[in-house]
Amino acid sequence: MKAVTWHGKRDVRVDEVPDPGIQDPTDVVVRVTSTGICGSDLHLYELFGPFLDEGDILGHEAMGVIAETGSEVTNVAVGDRVVVPFNVSCGTCHMCGQGLHSQCETTQVREYGSGASLFGYTKLYGQVPGGQAEYLRVPFGNTLPIKVPE
Repeated sequence: MKAVTWHGKRDVRVDEVPDPGIQDPTDVVVRVTSTGICGSDLHLYELFGPFLDEGDILGHEAMGVIAETGSEVTNVAVGDRVVVPFNVSCGTCHMCGQGLHSQCETTQVREYGSGASLFGYTKLYGQVPGGQAEYLRVPFGNTLPIKVPE
């Protein structure tokens, strides 16, 4: 698949990378139909290079269609349109239960004292491949993607 990848300060490219797949039974794979670019992406372009590796897939705030589901996913199905939040959060821990998904206890990056992991961001936030790509692996398929009504 094609994806936007980081190669160094001010060096972002569209590369051919391996397709993501189901790794855990609660994962889904989303065929991305649109994704946003926001100010936090500009930090990666210019500032946060020490916390990125060449080839990291950038992007967050993706929208798309469920292409594949893990065996334990019951809340969304293949063909459903979904929005994927920036935060990678479990939806079930104490902090998520309080509506504080950016502080998810399950995906917190304790090594750096950061909050929840983020899609398409740096080592400071889990270095999870992002959504400026044709496909995106989304963990916590029963709680993280938000189904878009017809």
